[in-house]
Parts: sequence; C-alpha cells; structure tokens
Amino acid sequence: MSPSSGDIPDTVHIIPLGHEIDRAVQPFTKKKADRVYLLAIPPESDHDVVMREKQQHYTSEVIRRLKDLQIEVISQPVEMFEILEVMRIISRLIVREKEQGNQVFVNMSACGRKTSFAVTIAAMVHGVMAYYVPADAYATGALAHKESTHGISIVKTGKTEMLQSFQIMMPKHDSLLLLAELFRRDLQGKGEMCTEDIFSFLKQKGVSDFEKIPSDAGRDEKPQLKRKLLNRINFGYLKELEDQNYITREKRGRQYYFTITDAGKYIACVSGLVE
Repeated sequence: MSPSSGDIPDTVHIIPLGHEIDRAVQPFTKKKADRVYLLAIPPESDHDVVMREKQQHYTSEVIRRLKDLQIEVISQPVEMFEILEVMRIISRLIVREKEQGNQVFVNMSACGRKTSFAVTIAAMVHGVMAYYVPADAYATGALAHKESTHGISIVKTGKTEMLQSFQIMMPKHDSLLLLAELFRRDLQGKGEMCTEDIFSFLKQKGVSDFEKIPSDAGRDEKPQLKRKLLNRINFGYLKELEDQNYITREKRGRQYYFTITDAGKYIACVSGLVE
C-alpha cells in the first residue's frame, strides 16, 4: 500500500530466485520487510521437468519461510533466462513502488549470474539499493545433503553487503517514451515508426508542443507546423537516441522510418515504462 502524507514508507524487497533459500530468507532474520516480490520461473515453463520441480521446491520453501516471518510475498512468474524480460519486470516493479513513496531493495545474489547482471543494472538505473548476501559455505561435497534445506549457498549470519551504486546515464523521459513504444511495436511485429506515427504517439502521450499535429492542421498551416515539429523530434528526441545507437533511421521515398536496435531494447526494458 502507498504511504499517505506522514506515514512511514513500506520497505519492499525484490528477489529474483534461482536454486537458493538462505540467500533469499536469511537477511530478514535481522531486518524486516513489509513486502517481497519473489521472481522465479513459472511451474509450467518450457524447461527440463527435473529442473522445474527443483525450482518449485526452492520457491515454495522461500515463500513458506518468508510468511513465517510475517512478510507479505507476491509471486511474480518470469522467464529468468530472458534478460530483457527480467529487466522489464524488475524495472516496472521498482518504478511502481517508488511512485508510491516506498523504499526498495533488490537482492542480486539469490539468482544465477546472468540474471544478477540484469537485476543490478535495473537497480542502479532507478537509484535503489542492490545487495549481496555472502555465503558461509556451499552445499557441495560432504555438505551436498544440505541443499534441499539451504539451497546451493549456506548462509548463517544473514549479513548483507550493499553494492556501490553509480549513475547510469539514460535518455530523457520523452525520448524513453518513444523508445518504449518502438520496443512494444517490435514485440507486436510492427517493428518501426514513421514520422507521422511519432507525431500521433507524442500527441497521445500529452507531450508539450504536440497538442496539435500536422494531421489536425488546415492546408495552409500544415507545412509550417510540420517543419516545427520535425525539428522538435529530430533534435529533441531522435538525435539523442541515434547518437547512442538505440535506434536506426531509414529513408524510403519521402518518408523516414525508425527502428529500435538491440541496445535500444535493453534501455527500453530497463526504463520501467514497458508494462
């Protein structure tokens, strides 16, 4: 729930979960949380049956232990091996909770290496703390029998190490809106936007100066308005995205078409703007 004026903000943790238990649960034996988002592969995911069942055991055990600690748990199924999807979901959760005035922490140590990269980048982009839970031992060799109750890592202390954050430069908000729309279109198989599409989209989003676009204008006013808005999108939004190789531009006939690049997809997903 969002805090009203004068209320204490909620403390929210986002935990992408792999084959771990202790690394997800032990920090809460020292410091409590109001809510945990637990991200894990869905039970019906298209993975090896043994792997799915094993992950389901870890997920269920973490949920049970967190609830025993009186912490609300919200399960969020996600394909953990899809970096863009992990970035998109975590960023959206962070943005939503921050908009409600809550304090957000991200556990980057209870998942695999590939996922932890996406997790850490998302946390740093949105200015929230990512933390690491060090292991005291590992459930291998003579300790292999402890894996089902501890996960791969055995944690006794519940100690956490906050990662040093650094600023990641992102495009300005209206440019990100455009990039997120290009990403959505790419997912839908549309894949590109022409300048007329951009005019309509920016009007729909209520961006300043786009309250009236060329298609709304009369015959005499249309050329002047179009030149004005073309300058605005070219130098206000598109140049920034092109300079950073987040979009490409192609001219076909008299019209320009814009497409998102692979690098742009990462920025769109980590923006927190893609539902």
